[in-house]
Amino acid sequence: MRLNAYMAASGILFVSHDATRTGAPIALLHFLRWFKRNGNRPFSVLLGGGGELVPNFEELANTWSIDRSHWRPGALPTRILKRARFGALGRCAQTAETRRFAAKCSPGLVYTNSIASARVLEILAPQVPILTHVHEMGFLFHTLRGRALAHLLSQTSQFIACSKATRDNLVHENAIEGTRVETIYESIPVDQVRRERSRQQVLQELRIPGDALLIVGSGTADWRKGTDLFILLAREVCQRHRRAYFAWIGGGSTLEFEHDVRVCGLTEKMRFTGAVVKPADYFAAADVFVLTSREDPYPLVCLEAAALEKPIVCFEGAGGAPEFVEEDCGFIVPYLDIMVMADKVMSLLDSPDLRIAFGSAARRKVAQRHDINEVAPRITEIIERTIACGRNGDRYDKLGS
Repeated sequence: MRLNAYMAASGILFVSHDATRTGAPIALLHFLRWFKRNGNRPFSVLLGGGGELVPNFEELANTWSIDRSHWRPGALPTRILKRARFGALGRCAQTAETRRFAAKCSPGLVYTNSIASARVLEILAPQVPILTHVHEMGFLFHTLRGRALAHLLSQTSQFIACSKATRDNLVHENAIEGTRVETIYESIPVDQVRRERSRQQVLQELRIPGDALLIVGSGTADWRKGTDLFILLAREVCQRHRRAYFAWIGGGSTLEFEHDVRVCGLTEKMRFTGAVVKPADYFAAADVFVLTSREDPYPLVCLEAAALEKPIVCFEGAGGAPEFVEEDCGFIVPYLDIMVMADKVMSLLDSPDLRIAFGSAARRKVAQRHDINEVAPRITEIIERTIACGRNGDRYDKLGS
């Protein structure tokens, strides 16, 4: 009883770089929903920026976004101070406001949900243990390289890597000691991934014939997710199979990609849905799921497609997806080899039995390895261990300096 009371006196501050409908914030929401039901510590959520998932975080905990600050860059008080050459006062006021919020849950740990949160961590300057959950790899490390990221990497007590590929990047490319990194694969609430509309309803929405064979890709439409490669794949497959249709599920700017679709003569064969709240309907309607990402540490969309019994085709060397697909859930093809990817997609389109076999194996695997109810307790163990190590040392004693 005394131990539980002592543990409850020390909360957790969860930090997310934003609340957009992207992998890392969604993964954090999955965990926080479980932790709200099963954890024994109070917690708050600090966001570096807003997004459509802010209400979801607010349902779970006291949540505040730095872009709400009266002293955020561009706000009227900050502009006035800047014109008077007192801009530093505005930055100090924003820092103080952020730290006041952070201190409300008396955190014994700051859980940083991605390296993209490095700037938020720099503002907090915590002197309690830092646990960083890494959902990024080399390209984003390079993009975010700078003082804030270097500070995050040096000050983090313990890392959770979302895949072996992510761990390898931390250890071999960023000189993080292996003892500071534990690999825990991404997870989803498997039983909650289910469709609400029939395949026929989805195909009607997409203006696709009822006898079509549908290949789906997903993610924010951009270079890293390989939306351009998806279009090239569509061109090759559609030239070979008259019933093949392609749909990209996800937000982002698609103007340049729509241009390529028109020039490639794919206007009747390819669809962009934009951002959707429940992608499961589209995954369930698909015959094949393809991951054309150039880099993707361990995409949740693959797990969601697997939960809906879909075979998966992905690139070797592009992140953690091959660690899931292996030899029983689909095909792993050479990096950026669109022709080989097209061959494998064709083999799946031509063989319903192969699609069923791979899809069934994918469903079994995601249920066994990647259900949030199995994975979240392991994350909680690391949280408690990191807090205990900080409590027993003399380095971590307060939040803010």
